[in-house]
Amino acid sequence: MLVLLGPGFDGSDQGYQTLARATGLVPYDLRTRVKAGTWGLVRVFADAGQAQELASKLMALGFQVVVVDRQVLTDVERRHVPVSSLVFRETDFLLKLKDREMKIPYGALACVVEGEVQPGRGPGTASSAATSSGTLRAVAPGGQEMQVFREAQLAAPMGYLAADLHFSTVLWIARIDTRVFDFGPERTGNVSADLRKLTAELAERSGVRIDRNVRSSSVASFAEQPASLRGASWPPLSQRGKDALDARFDAYSRLLGEAERLARRAG
Repeated sequence: MLVLLGPGFDGSDQGYQTLARATGLVPYDLRTRVKAGTWGLVRVFADAGQAQELASKLMALGFQVVVVDRQVLTDVERRHVPVSSLVFRETDFLLKLKDREMKIPYGALACVVEGEVQPGRGPGTASSAATSSGTLRAVAPGGQEMQVFREAQLAAPMGYLAADLHFSTVLWIARIDTRVFDFGPERTGNVSADLRKLTAELAERSGVRIDRNVRSSSVASFAEQPASLRGASWPPLSQRGKDALDARFDAYSRLLGEAERLARRAG
């Protein structure tokens, strides 16, 4: 069970001190786990009762806290459904899927999770790369090393920008894949700008948050850990495929979607 602190945390010294007293963690550790304006992972428990006890204590102190079951990472109902286009309307928006169209009331949206998807990225790979890169010396690569690097770059699947739309009442996730999404006649050709403009308008009309913190979040770091450390199998057996999944972003998106859904219910 994951105890997550909400984005309303102000990041003040007093806030960290209060968290430290309630959690038993030192302020330095908490500063690496939780930051203002984004969801942060406070503690992970195997026992649901312990997780809820800490969450209740933090809520009594005025913090926004939810307890998310790590099983959301392997829930086959939380599948990604590709969206080909989106049309804004007065009271709802129209999602165009592969074989049908859906009218979604703005109030049904729980949150938007936006970031870069790197197909084939598995648990632990990015962390390992980050650790090793910090110990590299500034040396000039030889011809053979450069050739290996080029071949690796050619073999690796290309990353792409995406946005996941999470809903309050259903578990499936609508994914905007910028490689195939139709931004319509107002597109500028700058994929990043077009996506940000689209999600900003959708979030404003729906009154929800856009999360773009996958690169720095402690929740994403947890999601990226090998299954032996997370205590769960990732990805689900029915969805394993190197070209489709990103263990970091996909898992992070699922956890954030559930956190926002629980927060809306409690709100």
